[in-house]
Amino acid sequence: MNAALEAARDAFATIPGVKSCKIGLEANLSPEDYPMIRIVPFRITPGRPYGNRSSETFVYFGVPVANSEGLESVYESLFDLEGKILEKLKTLQGRYIETVTDEDRIDTYKLMSIRCFLEG
Repeated sequence: MNAALEAARDAFATIPGVKSCKIGLEANLSPEDYPMIRIVPFRITPGRPYGNRSSETFVYFGVPVANSEGLESVYESLFDLEGKILEKLKTLQGRYIETVTDEDRIDTYKLMSIRCFLEG
């Protein structure tokens, strides 16, 4: 399963403008990390054949609010980044489920999250 997560990390890290891309969502993100992508597996289930497992995964992505021209431009940046992540997800044979648009976990940054399946 870790190989699938690493492949996703490596693919998403090539998106132009992304400053950091890691597995896991750490608490001490800094301004130098944004725009960022974080890959967080939250459920691993057996596949077919049984040994091929799937990871239901959140792909968090965010941009800073402070230096923006307002929330409208922040959302424009986030939806652009979402589209690029979804393009890469297709190359990984991942399966898109949904995008959660209001992940307000960190004050000065706006986060969104894609929920998807990655095959192990």
